[in-house]
Amino acid sequence: MKRIVGMRGSVALILSFGALAALAAPGASLAASPGAVTRTFSFIARANSRTSTVVNIDSLLINARCDSHGFPVVFAFSSASAGDLFAHVFDGQGRVHIIHNTSFSRGSRGVLVSTTSNDFDATGVLTFETSAGKVVTVSYAFDNSTTLNKQNVCTVFGSYVAS
Repeated sequence: MKRIVGMRGSVALILSFGALAALAAPGASLAASPGAVTRTFSFIARANSRTSTVVNIDSLLINARCDSHGFPVVFAFSSASAGDLFAHVFDGQGRVHIIHNTSFSRGSRGVLVSTTSNDFDATGVLTFETSAGKVVTVSYAFDNSTTLNKQNVCTVFGSYVAS
C-alpha cells in the first residue's frame, strides 16, 4: 500500500490542527469583561443647538452640538487621573484624521473628535483607556444639515462598549 502523507506531512497536519484548536479556544485576553456595558446613542439637532452629552461612562465624556452652519462639533473630555485617547476619523472625501492624546486626563483640555475639513459626513472609532484599566471604545458617525433626507439637522450617532 502506498503512503499518501509522509512523516513531515503528518507533523505539519498535527501542528495545523493544534493551531486551529488554539485559535478557536478563547484566551484570557480575548474573554469578554464580566461587567462590560454596550449602549447606543443618537444626537439630532438644528443649527446653533445647545451642547448635549452623548457618552458619559468610565471617566470619558463626549459632548455634541451643531454650530451656526449646522455642522456637528464633537468634543471628548476625561475625568480620569491618567488616560489615553486614540481615534481615527474617515471623512466623506476618504481622508483619515488621526487623533491621539497620551496625556488625556482630568484638567487637560477637551479634544475635538470631529473633522474641521469642511466635509462633515464622517465615521470614526475612538478608544479611551484609564490607568485603572477601564477601556471605552466608541464607534460613531456624524453628518451635517443635508442628512436624514435633507431635514436641515446635524447628527452624531453610534455605539460604545465600556469595560
